[in-house]
Amino acid sequence: LVQRGGISEQRTEELIDVLKIPRDILESTAPGLRVAYQRYLACIKAVSDHNTMDKNRTWPIAKATKKEIVMVFVSSSAWYENYSNFDKIADFPAMQSWLAEDEDSPTDLDLWGFERDYYTFLDLKRWLKEKKEKRKGKGKGKSKEEKGGKDEKAHEDKEKSKITQHILFWLLLIWLFQWLPSAILVLFIFIQPVLAAGEQSFPNITFDVFSKFILSNFGENITLSATLVILFSMIDNVDLLSLHGRQQNAKLAGEKNVDATAWIRLLARAIQEKIGMDSDDLFDDYEINEHTTQTGRSILLGTKLDEMARLLKLYPFNQERKVFEGQLKPVSHASIDPVHIICPIAAECETWSCKGRALHVHTKVRDVPKATLIKGSKIFEHAYVVSGICEKSYDEKQGYYMVHLNSAKYLKVGKKLWVDRAFSQGVLNSIYSFHASAAAYMEYWNNSFGNGKEISRRQVWEAFIHESICMVSAGSGVDFISLDGLSITALTEEAFARLGENGKICASHNHSCLECTQPYRETQDSLPNESATVKMVVIDGIVMGPQHCAYDNCSNTLVNHRGGVFCDVHNQEFGARCRVRDCQNQKIDNTQACNEHQEMWHKYNLEHSSDYLNGARRMLRKPAENPPWNKNRGRRVQQPHDESDTNIPKKSHYFSASCYYCVETICAPCGAVIAWTKFVKSESTTNILKFLEDVFPDEELRPDYICIDKACKLLRTAVANGSWVDWFKSSRFVVDGYHYTNHRSDDYLCRKWCNPAPQDGSAPNLVYIAQDRNGERYHKRAFNTQACEQLNSWLGGFESIMKRMTPSNFNWFIHSMIFYHTQQVIKRQNSQNFSIISEDFEHDDGLL
Repeated sequence: LVQRGGISEQRTEELIDVLKIPRDILESTAPGLRVAYQRYLACIKAVSDHNTMDKNRTWPIAKATKKEIVMVFVSSSAWYENYSNFDKIADFPAMQSWLAEDEDSPTDLDLWGFERDYYTFLDLKRWLKEKKEKRKGKGKGKSKEEKGGKDEKAHEDKEKSKITQHILFWLLLIWLFQWLPSAILVLFIFIQPVLAAGEQSFPNITFDVFSKFILSNFGENITLSATLVILFSMIDNVDLLSLHGRQQNAKLAGEKNVDATAWIRLLARAIQEKIGMDSDDLFDDYEINEHTTQTGRSILLGTKLDEMARLLKLYPFNQERKVFEGQLKPVSHASIDPVHIICPIAAECETWSCKGRALHVHTKVRDVPKATLIKGSKIFEHAYVVSGICEKSYDEKQGYYMVHLNSAKYLKVGKKLWVDRAFSQGVLNSIYSFHASAAAYMEYWNNSFGNGKEISRRQVWEAFIHESICMVSAGSGVDFISLDGLSITALTEEAFARLGENGKICASHNHSCLECTQPYRETQDSLPNESATVKMVVIDGIVMGPQHCAYDNCSNTLVNHRGGVFCDVHNQEFGARCRVRDCQNQKIDNTQACNEHQEMWHKYNLEHSSDYLNGARRMLRKPAENPPWNKNRGRRVQQPHDESDTNIPKKSHYFSASCYYCVETICAPCGAVIAWTKFVKSESTTNILKFLEDVFPDEELRPDYICIDKACKLLRTAVANGSWVDWFKSSRFVVDGYHYTNHRSDDYLCRKWCNPAPQDGSAPNLVYIAQDRNGERYHKRAFNTQACEQLNSWLGGFESIMKRMTPSNFNWFIHSMIFYHTQQVIKRQNSQNFSIISEDFEHDDGLL
């Protein structure tokens, strides 16, 4: 999907022509920050133009990502490492004026404090750092030499303290050995069992001794698998061996010595059942015959297992002194853990032109890196990571590209951390089933399986991203390809751009089940026509969404998601201006308002402080309650639900970013999601009609019924703007059963055209006559009109997770969760349909 060296030349030319990017800026080779700044401004303008055209549906070619547009100007690494520093100069109008070469811009000496032919990004980084430290009051009045000398002195003092502590420890230890030998002895007696209380080492006997025992006690045809089953069954059941050994050796009055205890016989029987048909190989020919009972076989095998336990020193009694040494400790498997090497799963190069050439190790053997590997819940240190290379297809100039193979065994989620698919699928399933955040799963895993090796929230998030990409790619029937070395943020943006399909869920394409598709009926009493079908979709929204630019009618991504309020375009436009609407004054340092509007800024800070919000969270209030001490609460502007976005009052200030209003979904009555999108301001009927047109552009693909809580309003809007002429040919709008009770009393149009369950026989495909178990006839709804309400109740569980996500993370998270949810719904429906078909076959067989 992406050329290895970046975007192709053809794609670059397309973007230059459509976005009308000045070629002189692209071809300029002049050094210096001012030239780079002009390139930066041209880039953010191109991104803004693309977003505007895409929003207005006038973008003429394949949709571009921000990364692609950036790479028209500079490489992605140069952008994020250097050019992103221009985002930070919005609060410094003097630097903006100097970069733009305004007439009243400061001189080089006034701005930089020194003069040179041209200035670099390194100079800009140092300048921004000094300004930031000056604003925070750090290091004021102190030179760098003084700071460096202070840091060196603190480091020397710390080292001296460590040396002093070590000397005192060894002096104390020597004194104890000289004057308190008995105390030291007692101390070691008490410490030793604590240190050894965990596990015992794996049985350390020679292979010669072990093999001779196996050959002399078991049949000559015993297999390696049977031998390993016996060995690991003994090692993993030390508690049972302790019970067996204790019962064998009587200690108290009334106890008897039993050679083949019921404990060892039980283990012998379980081993025979595990080995199955080959269990006869556990005995010599003379030991058993056709008349040997199962009890006799268990006693015979139990005797052999008893001798093997003594050989492996898995016996709780001292053989010489006949002393019970206590409960056996679990056996550690650390010494027999396998060596793990993470390598390509393909044995040959899969590039078509290579025709199956062998892959070679790309790294010298002595330089192969090591990493930590998590398999399920177990941690393995020092796993080797080896990459393969095809000498024919590798191009040093273009470098690598990364393919997210859907069949990959391991995923890289950190600099030196790899996980298997069992771990990553556990992350995905826990987030899906329990609405768990990455931080919650991190805490759960560290508490349950960490054992001193903890994972971070970011590593859990990366595991989710990689696993969800594999899941969506597999469901879409493709392998996702991206450039190697992308950050997790860039990878998430790339994934949604390539696999998101503008919110359409390809897992539900051509889906049909007994709940979302019904056979056509001429009348309520007529038999269904299996050759013709009737379909319905349900549409509804849930109020949630990520933050976006606070400027009017702008929904671009924020340039800074931690406290920022504008996109990169409006961030440069406002610069250091006061964030109050229509105010042209310069804001005061460390605030977002000018001197005139400081009171408004302080009030906003007070109402959004942690202390203020903590108190509000603990107060028990009723819906729509307006207590007398909170006089301004009722004056706050509420976004209109189900209304046009033209009536929304404008914000009085830009102190905080705006949020998308809702997530709108279209799903089948069975619960399978067809598509989703975000509405910026309101769930207006105009936005809904545009959404439906995007999802169902062709008349033959449109459903017969579209169920929505405001179908009557949607019908009025469609008639008013003329779109009903197209929709009337294929579809009909109906209100869902829950909301229809409030519509039908006073709305004739709704009662006449949008009734979801007319009982007069006018809509036999919505309501038909069925029979209950007693043979009584009753009216039955053909479709579940509450499917979206049920979906929204599930989606609402993710609100606390998604409300602080960036738009790219929000888009991919909700798309992958809905995609996975749809797969689970379809899987459940297929299993139910199979069960119904199986019951029908069994019923037919019974009749025959």
